[in-house]
Amino acid sequence: MSEHHFYRKWARFYAGEAVLKRIDAVALVEGKTDKPFWEKIFHHTKKQVHIIAGSETKTHTGGKQECLKYFPFLTRRFFICIDSDYDYILQLRPAYRARRFVLQTYAYAIENHYLAANAGLQAFLKRYSAIIYPAFLTLLASGSKMKEHNRDFNDRIAFADRRESSLEALQATIRARYPVVPRLPQTDIATAAGLVPENTYLFIPAKTLKHKSGCGDALSFAHFPMNKIIEDIESMFNGQ
Repeated sequence: MSEHHFYRKWARFYAGEAVLKRIDAVALVEGKTDKPFWEKIFHHTKKQVHIIAGSETKTHTGGKQECLKYFPFLTRRFFICIDSDYDYILQLRPAYRARRFVLQTYAYAIENHYLAANAGLQAFLKRYSAIIYPAFLTLLASGSKMKEHNRDFNDRIAFADRRESSLEALQATIRARYPVVPRLPQTDIATAAGLVPENTYLFIPAKTLKHKSGCGDALSFAHFPMNKIIEDIESMFNGQ
C-alpha cells in the first residue's frame, strides 16, 4: 500500500470512529505531552473530541511532520493539532488554517501558552521579551534557529532569586551583539502575526524557559494567542 493510500485509509478510519462514538471529532496531536493541553482547550469549548498522539497511531511515530502526512485527508471529524514553530510568525506556506482542519498554537509551542497563563511571571517575561526582541528579529531574518542560541536567551537566566541581575546581564549581552533593532522585511510580517517587543517570549522555543521558571500547567483562555485557537475551533465546527 502506498503512503498516500495508507494515510487516507486511517484518516477515514478515525473520522468513522468519531461517528461511531457519537462525539464531535477525533484529533491527532504531535505527542503524549501535547494531549493535556488540547484536552483542556476542547473541554473549555465543550467539544467532545477524542485525542490521540502520533505515537498511538498505526505508524507508532509522532511529531509535527507525522501529523501533516494526514493533511490531504482531514475533515471536521478528523483533524490535527500542531505547534506553530516558526511557520506562523514567518507566515510560511502552506498556511495552516482551521478551514483546512488544522489547529495550531499561534505561539511557538504549547509551553509558551503555559508561560502566558502564569500571572506571576508576566512582568518578568515582558522585560525579558523586550530585551531579546532585536536579537529575535535578526535571527528570523538570518534563518537561524533560536534553539541554537538558548545559552544566550535562556541558560543565562537565574529564575529563582536573582531575576533582576540576570536580566541586566542578558541585556548587556544582547546590546553588545545587537546594538540596533533591525528594520527588516520580517519585522512587518512578524508584527502582523502579533509580535510586539513585550511578547517575544511567545514565539521562541520555551521548554527551557518554562522549566527554569517553575511554571505550572494552568491555562488561560482570554489572552493572545489562545483566543485565536478558540476562534478557530468555533469556526471549524460551525463551518465558517
